[in-house]
Amino acid sequence: MSLLAGLTLLGFGTYEAVVQQRLRREGIRVRGLVVRHHTDGPRIDGGPVYFAVVEFVDAQGSRHTFQAKSSGVKGFPVGGGVPVRYLPEAPQGARIDLRRRRIAEVASLLAGGTLFTAIGIWMLATGR
Repeated sequence: MSLLAGLTLLGFGTYEAVVQQRLRREGIRVRGLVVRHHTDGPRIDGGPVYFAVVEFVDAQGSRHTFQAKSSGVKGFPVGGGVPVRYLPEAPQGARIDLRRRRIAEVASLLAGGTLFTAIGIWMLATGR
């Protein structure tokens, strides 16, 4: 099971890396506005997990809203501006365009995938 989870996370990490690269090459950069924070289920320590909800206007003047892919709202107060990048043909796939967040989103998936895959291979090799 660990091997399957690891390979799945590696797949998601690879997909996110490809999307981020495409956004960097072909995406349009605009300024978004944090309109609220979405609260999701509890963390390990029991507290809620927060995601910034961002609104932006595309090049055609249409308004779009999306939820950040990773949690945390530090530095993203409601009413604050954030850089957004989106593909013209798919504004619903917009992402907050901050280098540290782009790297963290890909790195966390790849690191988790590598860890679970290694554990799964170790379990297969040792017969556990």
